Amino acid sequence: MGPSPELEAKYPIGSRPNISFTPYLIFCSYLVSLIGSATTVELLHRRVPGSGWRAWVQVAGCSVSFGLVAIWCMHFVGNRAIVLGDGEQEIQLYYSPAYTALSAIIPVVVIFLGLMVADRFYRRSKHAAVRVASLVACGICAGAAITEMHYLGNNGTTNYHLHLSWPHVFGAAGIAVGASLLSFGLFFHWSGSWLNNIFRRAVVAFFLALAVSGMHWTGAAGTWYEIRGYHEGSGNERNITLIIALCLCLSACFVCFLLGFLKQRHRRLLKDRAQQVVLACATFDESGKLLVSQGGLLPCQTITRQFHQRTFDDEFNNAHPVFQWIFRVSRHWGGIVDLIPTMREHLHSTGYLQSTTPSTVAESRSSFSSEEDSTYSATFRELFCVTAYDIAKTLDTGLQNLGSLYEEVVTTGTSMSMARAVFKDPHDRKEILAADVANKDIETGMANPILFGRGQMLVLTKRADASEVRRLQNLGYDFANIEQVGENLARSLQVSRDDLHDMVDRWHAFTERSPSTPPSGTYLASFLLQPSPGMRGLDIVVPRATPDRLPMVKLADGKLTLGMLKLLSTFNGLSLDDCLARTGQRSGVETEEDDAFLELFRTRILDLVRDAPESALHRAIFSAKQLDIAHGAGAQNEHSAATVFAFCGIKEIYIQSLQSLTLKCIPMSFFQTYLRSFPGSPDHQILAIRNHKEFSALTRTRSHEKEPEKRSNKWHFKLRAHRSKPSVVALQPDSCSEKGLVNLTSPSADSNSGHLWGGIMVTSTQQIIHDESKRGGSTVELRDMGFRSEAGVADTEQLTLADRLMSITTAFRDPHATRSSARDLQYGRK
Repeated sequence: MGPSPELEAKYPIGSRPNISFTPYLIFCSYLVSLIGSATTVELLHRRVPGSGWRAWVQVAGCSVSFGLVAIWCMHFVGNRAIVLGDGEQEIQLYYSPAYTALSAIIPVVVIFLGLMVADRFYRRSKHAAVRVASLVACGICAGAAITEMHYLGNNGTTNYHLHLSWPHVFGAAGIAVGASLLSFGLFFHWSGSWLNNIFRRAVVAFFLALAVSGMHWTGAAGTWYEIRGYHEGSGNERNITLIIALCLCLSACFVCFLLGFLKQRHRRLLKDRAQQVVLACATFDESGKLLVSQGGLLPCQTITRQFHQRTFDDEFNNAHPVFQWIFRVSRHWGGIVDLIPTMREHLHSTGYLQSTTPSTVAESRSSFSSEEDSTYSATFRELFCVTAYDIAKTLDTGLQNLGSLYEEVVTTGTSMSMARAVFKDPHDRKEILAADVANKDIETGMANPILFGRGQMLVLTKRADASEVRRLQNLGYDFANIEQVGENLARSLQVSRDDLHDMVDRWHAFTERSPSTPPSGTYLASFLLQPSPGMRGLDIVVPRATPDRLPMVKLADGKLTLGMLKLLSTFNGLSLDDCLARTGQRSGVETEEDDAFLELFRTRILDLVRDAPESALHRAIFSAKQLDIAHGAGAQNEHSAATVFAFCGIKEIYIQSLQSLTLKCIPMSFFQTYLRSFPGSPDHQILAIRNHKEFSALTRTRSHEKEPEKRSNKWHFKLRAHRSKPSVVALQPDSCSEKGLVNLTSPSADSNSGHLWGGIMVTSTQQIIHDESKRGGSTVELRDMGFRSEAGVADTEQLTLADRLMSITTAFRDPHATRSSARDLQYGRK
């Protein structure tokens, strides 16, 4: 049925009907574009770092959101606002299905190319020209996608010829390109500076929607419609396109709500993580910038929800044996890396680890029964090693390249708002602030505010070279100044910005610190002990900048002569003040060399007092025993090991403060851990052997439990007489002796029904293989280029410098001990 004669007379072929607009549909079209743009920005913001197919899929999702919803849906909703003539159904705009489908595909492809260029080159290039060029390319592609979709969609009109005003065409294209360039430029700039919060993302979405709507209505203002035919039908075709556009818009709304829900869930996880025991990596580049993800956060994973304390006074800090074990392992990952599969399997079998995926590590148990208490030390160490291995996989590197443990346990979840909490005094009903309730140091007059820390973080620190920096950037990570990511980091760790800056500065200084053990020379040192508060052990006074060594000054560049050693022996057992008094008199000195050496000795004592200005040092007793600074170095290189003479003393328990800001106190056990952790220490290999001895027992126990189920009664009867009785193996509780965590004298440690250790490198050329065929006890076989030898596994760690000085200090303070005479002193190293 054709059009009515009245309609043909009113709107003849070739005429141009009047154009009017529906205001509320104009607003709805902008709202549709804003929803699509907001979805695009949120998807871009939450894209996961990396490359390959995952990056392509993420950018494709952003392209579909922007090209299909923000542009295509907006176009057809906006065109529905155009009313031709007096609104007669036969002369309204109708579209070809082929052109409509094509106009939906092309903008998606074009914007995909632009986003891929920006995402790849802007984030990964350090050249400003390349970054600017990538943004320009992205802006041009986005503007071209908007413009071509508009005119391609309009060209699909079936009942009109379109007449365009070229000034309006160029103006519309300029608006699309300019607004798109501004929008994506702001987004990538703020993302690169980790300033992309919700308000800034809303600004980007607003300008993107403005680019689409501005181009559309500018182009519409310069378009005239010439009738070339009349539509025959009910007119429902227009509604179909509108319904599709609205469905896509609702889908985009759902995606936005889903992203918002995931964001809130992520914040809750970060808040919960800040109150757990977490392992994080603090990697710095050569300029001191910190490695962070695209969200401005440290690479980290949860070890466990809470460290299980055996007693109320048990604190997980650098005095804890578990922390000291981790500290040593992180300086020699090669001794533990081949045990990771066994640890992971054991954690799965015991239920402490529910899945191999890193995200479920946080599901480890948070409470333990009394039967599990004795083995929790080993379980926590297993969780640490498995978590470190998972982080290394996310960084696409080996465990050996992950870094070494920072010297302190970082407290997280310190709610500063709680410091402003108001408390009521029950007596006078006065309101006081929690920040006013503090532990005051009577000696210094300083107040320490209360910290409501509920989480703990172990930090692996590392300094990356240029090639490592490029590799990590190619993975999607970046290096940022703390000013750029401080807000995000402080929020995720629930610490104040000032505390965060202080922590990062200390991490960076720790990576800059090199082992301070001198290679040669003779030194004069201060060995001052201080009972820790609450009588929880002994602390030692060390330099703040180099806590792995004693306060010391150089006495000579090389070895001392026999005459010098004889002179020093006369000062054995004297206090520092007595030594100064005797060297000041120098009566009865036979030669000028002796006089010069005594003057040098006096000068170095004064230098030591200046570096360690403690009153207890003046009462410290001089030991004329010449000791190696690094144990085991003398056996390896007799001519390069440095030696030391020390003044030994113990401070009074009621004097806890130090007289110098360059000094600090650390636990004595942790100082001994430092002395066993220097590069090349022979204790690394001994610890590796102990770890294999302990953790290989996990597989051994499990195999003994499963063996009766696998064998039939017949074979079990025949083989029972020929196999040795399996020993009962159990994990040993923490042992405070030797700062190790395994009691090697226990039956479980000496059992010879062992699990094959695999390969443990004890030197650069030796491999240890456990041999179960030996009946004389547990042995290991050393293989090195064709020859064989045997060694026992009961090797014990040598005494450190701190151990020897501790015994000397104890002997000096023992009232029943007699003072050693000069002839009893050995002039060689002890």
